[in-house]
Amino acid sequence: MNTATLPENAGVVVGERPIRMRLTRRGQGVLLAVLLAGIFVAGLAFGAAAHGADSDSAPVAHRTVVVQPGQTLWALARQVSPHRDPRVVVESIRELNALSGAGIQAGQELLLP
Repeated sequence: MNTATLPENAGVVVGERPIRMRLTRRGQGVLLAVLLAGIFVAGLAFGAAAHGADSDSAPVAHRTVVVQPGQTLWALARQVSPHRDPRVVVESIRELNALSGAGIQAGQELLLP
């Protein structure tokens, strides 16, 4: 039996095989966390840019009203914005006029939203 000798590298493919990368569960979780963090940061940046655009808008004009005898902030709020929650409107009237409480006096001028 005569066996032929083969060269040493016979049957070996010259070159590199492609390496397949596999992510473990932990690696997938880290990748997901990094992607979500990126989306969150982008959202914050976009939100800040959108908010900055709103602050450059023209000031809002407010009506002025003279308080009549017996009138309350609640009544004014219902008169100004009948479809909104009066508590919210009362609070905005208080903020616009720098009122510390809910008490107002006849003859007092108030800014209304």
